[in-house]
Amino acid sequence: MKFVSALLLLAVSGVHSFSSPAKTAPMPLSNTDGSGNTVDPLLIRAARGETTERVPVWMMRQAGRHIKEYRELCKKYPTFRERSEIPDVAVEVSLQPWRNYQTDGCILFSDILTPLPGMGVDFDIDEKVGPVVTPMRSWDDVNKMHLMDPSKSAPFVAEALRTLRQEVTPETAVLGFVGCPYTLATYLVE
Repeated sequence: MKFVSALLLLAVSGVHSFSSPAKTAPMPLSNTDGSGNTVDPLLIRAARGETTERVPVWMMRQAGRHIKEYRELCKKYPTFRERSEIPDVAVEVSLQPWRNYQTDGCILFSDILTPLPGMGVDFDIDEKVGPVVTPMRSWDDVNKMHLMDPSKSAPFVAEALRTLRQEVTPETAVLGFVGCPYTLATYLVE
């Protein structure tokens, strides 16, 4: 239990220790309509508990194996990490279900373990097994970890999110995600 607590402490302490973000254009917090009026996407308004004109729809699975364009893209970029860490590819994979179904949210094609390499822990994703991480079994393993600087270790995430915001309609929420410290810790010790 002390081991998992140390991992959680390291992960949580890093949340407030990030360096300043790279000097890039800020992500808009809201969208504007054609008249310049601020209009938050339906999904965002519903998440805030506001009354909305209908129930918003988005696909939890970022990319559909059922989408022909996705299967074709997998031939050129065979690994999940290529598809999620090359910004233009991640954007294309993210946009495919949005284009096909015009959902109210467009979710970034990514993985919950994306922060790990920036903390000194490599991982792979086996297409048939899922994430593969060498388990941490000692304090020495934990001590090899370090705080991450997302602007240096995962700049592709911010770039892809900025591009998605530009590509989708103002009514569409752009969603990113990442594993919480406890989730990351469970992958590190199992």
